[in-house]
Amino acid sequence: MGESSTSATFRSSPMDDGLFARELDYQICMSITEGLLQQTLLTDEEVHKAKILLLQKYRPPIGELLAEAG
Repeated sequence: MGESSTSATFRSSPMDDGLFARELDYQICMSITEGLLQQTLLTDEEVHKAKILLLQKYRPPIGELLAEAG
């Protein structure tokens, strides 16, 4: 009995493929956005707005935690 509960726990993953894809897409978009900021093609305000829109669109699990933290 204990073995089946252990294997069930082992099979569950904190981040499945869907969550990983959302996080990856968000991080890629933020990287591009920050690059555009460094090239002065976007303002700080535009980057802030983009970040809000990207968080709403992708709902990245790690990105949302980082956004809440700071």
